[in-house]
Amino acid sequence: MKLVETLRSFGLSEYEAKAMLTLISKGELTAKEIAEHSRIPRTSVYDVMTSLLNKGLVESYGKPLKFKALKVDDIISILSKKVEEGLNLLKKELPAIESSVEVEEVRVYRGDILMNKLMDYVENSSKKIVAVLSHIPDDIKEILERAKCRLIVASSNARVVKNAETYEFVKRYHAETCHGIIVFDDSVVMMLFKNGLNLGIVGDGEGLVSLYTMLVDFFLEKARSEDIKSA
Repeated sequence: MKLVETLRSFGLSEYEAKAMLTLISKGELTAKEIAEHSRIPRTSVYDVMTSLLNKGLVESYGKPLKFKALKVDDIISILSKKVEEGLNLLKKELPAIESSVEVEEVRVYRGDILMNKLMDYVENSSKKIVAVLSHIPDDIKEILERAKCRLIVASSNARVVKNAETYEFVKRYHAETCHGIIVFDDSVVMMLFKNGLNLGIVGDGEGLVSLYTMLVDFFLEKARSEDIKSA
């Protein structure tokens, strides 16, 4: 019965809900009559009514003892107040016990959306962009050249990028695939894979950025070494 389940959601037991509905529909009843109409075991009915009395949802009087439900509006008001009190308690207490451990979120971009996001990151960077890529195709080159800050590029063809500090390393692949890492303002990292299907994994968590910044610095130093040797 939906009304029983609804009342149970407000903290009433199944027997309490059945007793309440019986009193609302039948009026004043003795414990024996409540048990007969609601099919609550007689051995339980007094405990049920005592609980409802303590919750302020019913009244009792007379000899023999009779029970009467409050007016429906009053019952709704009492239950609404309990819900409000519960919500206020949750608002106050849940933030206090919430774990302070932050989960580092990563976002995945594909296709044209990736290129648009890459352009946004490049144009919005204000300090430094470091890109270590296997190969730089024309569309990536054009986006990197939009940078308004210091731009450091290490790649097998890094010098195609204008207005950048470039370092070229020995090309290790015959195919001109593009994959690697770009770090924006030491706060956002993008792992870029471009070979038919564009795919980018972006994160800004402190741990993730720190790890990939170390990797970028390592590959950048290696590229500088190879660039000096080739020169």
